[in-house]
Amino acid sequence: MHTALLAVVLALQTASVPTGPSRDVVGEAYFLFVEGQAREERDDYAGAADLYRRALVLMPDAAAVRAELAGILAQQGDLAGARREAEAAIAAVPANRPAHRLLGLIAASSLDGLTPPMVSARVRTAIDHLQKARTDGVQDPIVSLTLAEMYVKDAQYDRAITALQQFLLDRPGYPQAVMLLVQAYRASGQPEMAEAVIAEFRGDARASASSRLRGIEALEQRGAWAEAAAAWARLVDEQPDDVAYRLRYAAALANSGDHARGREELLGVSRDHPDDVRAWYLLAQVEQAAGRTAEAEAAARRILAIDPDDGRGPIALAQVLEARGDHRAVVSTLAPRVAEPVGHDVESGLFAEMATTLGRAYEDLRDMRRAVRTLEDARRRTPDDTRLAFALAATYERDGQAGRAERIFREIIAAEPGHAAALNYLGYMLADRGQKLPEAVGFIERAIEINGENPAYLDSLGWAYFRMSRFQDAVDPLERAARGAPDVSVIQEHLGDAYLKVEQYDKAVEAFERALAGDLDGVDAKALTKKRDRARSASGRQ
Repeated sequence: MHTALLAVVLALQTASVPTGPSRDVVGEAYFLFVEGQAREERDDYAGAADLYRRALVLMPDAAAVRAELAGILAQQGDLAGARREAEAAIAAVPANRPAHRLLGLIAASSLDGLTPPMVSARVRTAIDHLQKARTDGVQDPIVSLTLAEMYVKDAQYDRAITALQQFLLDRPGYPQAVMLLVQAYRASGQPEMAEAVIAEFRGDARASASSRLRGIEALEQRGAWAEAAAAWARLVDEQPDDVAYRLRYAAALANSGDHARGREELLGVSRDHPDDVRAWYLLAQVEQAAGRTAEAEAAARRILAIDPDDGRGPIALAQVLEARGDHRAVVSTLAPRVAEPVGHDVESGLFAEMATTLGRAYEDLRDMRRAVRTLEDARRRTPDDTRLAFALAATYERDGQAGRAERIFREIIAAEPGHAAALNYLGYMLADRGQKLPEAVGFIERAIEINGENPAYLDSLGWAYFRMSRFQDAVDPLERAARGAPDVSVIQEHLGDAYLKVEQYDKAVEAFERALAGDLDGVDAKALTKKRDRARSASGRQ
C-alpha cells in the first residue's frame, strides 16, 4: 500500500501572507504568497509555483514559502525539486512541520525498486520525518496512517498496533488501517487478534451507497485526496459505466499529485465519451498542473470545438495563455465573455473566474483602470462571490485606493469571519499605514489563530505593535519572525528597531548585522548601517 504521496499538496499547512505598498519589497512578497494561495484554490498549481518562486526572490529563506513551493512541486511530480525545497525549509526552520511532512510522505511513497538495505534506510528516514511532522492535538490522518505503515515495514509492530488502534478509534472500519493492523498482529505472533479484527471489520462493512458518497466527500473536504481516490476507485470497480464516478476518481488522483494516473483515467473517459466536456475540462486542468501546456491547450480547444458556448473552454484556454505570459491573448479570449456573460456561466461561478483572470491580465499589462473596472462590473453582477470581492479589494489596494480596499475587506470578513487571507491583508494594510492600529492587531491575531504562524504574519503583528509604541510587545513576534526568516533583511531590521526601543542594544546590533548580511530587499543599507553603529555606541562596543 502507498498511502503517502497522494495527499501531499492540499493537506500541507498553507499560510497566506499580507501585502504592503509597492515601495515595500516585503509587502510585495506577502502579496505574491496570498495570490499563490488563491491560484492553488483554483487548482492552478503552475501559476501558484511561479508566484511562490517570485516571493522567494524577495524572501529567499522564508521557510513557510519554501514548504509551500515544495508541496506544489510534489503536486507536479517533481519530487527531486520538492525534496530540495523542503530540505531548504528545514535548514531555515528545523521544526518546520509541513516540510517534515512532505519529506516523510515522499520517502514513504518511493520504496518500489529499491534493494532491501535501501528500503530499510528509506523507511527509517520516513519515520524520522513523519514523527517530527506530528502536531499535538491536531489529527493528520495521512501522517498517522503512513507512519503506522512505516512502523510495520520496520518491524516496530507494537508502535504500529498502538498507532492503528488510535487511528481506528476516529475512523472505525477504515480498510487500509484494518489491513495494516491485521498484518501487524500476524507479524507480531498474535494471529487470534488478527482474526478478531477481520471479523469486526466484516460486520461493519455494510454501508449504503449514499453514506459511502458522503464519506468520500468528507475526505475530499479534509484534503485527504489519497484516501478519496482509493474510495472512488472501489466505486468505479463496482460501477465501471458511471462516468461521474470515473471523473471524480480522476480528479481525486490529480488533486493527490498522481497526475499520470489521473490523466490516464481522463483519456479513457474522453475516448469512451468524446463529446463529454467535463472530461476535457478536467484533462486541461491536469495537463496544465503537470506543466504540459500544449496538451492543456489542445484539451481547451477541444471544448471550444464541442460547444463554443460552454464557458469552460475559454477559461481553460485563458489559464494556459496566462501561464505562458501572453496576457493580451488572455484579454482577447475573455473580454467578450466577461462583457456579455451568459446565465449558466454566472450560476456556475465560471463568470467570476473569468473576470478575476481578466483583471489579472489587465494588471499584468499595467492597465489598472481596466483591471479595476472589470472587477467592479463583475462584482455588481455577482455581489456574493467572495473570491471576486477579494480580488477587487487587492486590486484597489495596489491601485492606491486604500479606502475602497478596506471597505471590501471588511465586507468579506463580516460575511466570512474565518477568512484568514482577508484578515491578514487588511490588518497589514492598516498597520503599514499607521491607521486603526488596535484593530489591525486584532485582525492579524485572528489570521494567525486561524492559519497558524509564519514569519510574514509574525512580522506584521510585531510591526503593528511597534507602530502603536508597544515596543516590548513587538519583540516576541518579531523574534519568532526573525528565526523563521533569518535572511530577510526587513524583518531583521524591524527586530533591531524594537530592540533599540527597549534598550537591548547588544541584541539590536546583532539584528542589524543580520539585516546587513541578508537579502537587503526593502531596506536602505546606508541608513541600516547608521542604526547599527548607533546601537554599537549605545552598547559600549567599539
